[in-house]
Amino acid sequence: MKYVYIYRRGDKETFENYKNEFEKKSLSQLVKAYNDQARLGIVGVHQQSLFLIALRNVFISKIGESPITVEDDIVLGMKGEIAIEDGKIRYLDK
Repeated sequence: MKYVYIYRRGDKETFENYKNEFEKKSLSQLVKAYNDQARLGIVGVHQQSLFLIALRNVFISKIGESPITVEDDIVLGMKGEIAIEDGKIRYLDK
């Protein structure tokens, strides 16, 4: 699942709003938010990319890693559903 992110006017504010909301959530709430998106898949909606970028930043700040990848500063990807064990991401097999 991948998406090419292209900046639009107003993205910074939207990103900051998502990030501020995610920072208030517990790790289990972040995992649920991520897994909901992983089950849905990347649907190509710009708003979803901002949601994922903000979620990625908060995962990294809380546990030092994220299941959301960024390639070449523009290509977003997700690796599938996750769980957190001992403060680390574990990818769930289907």
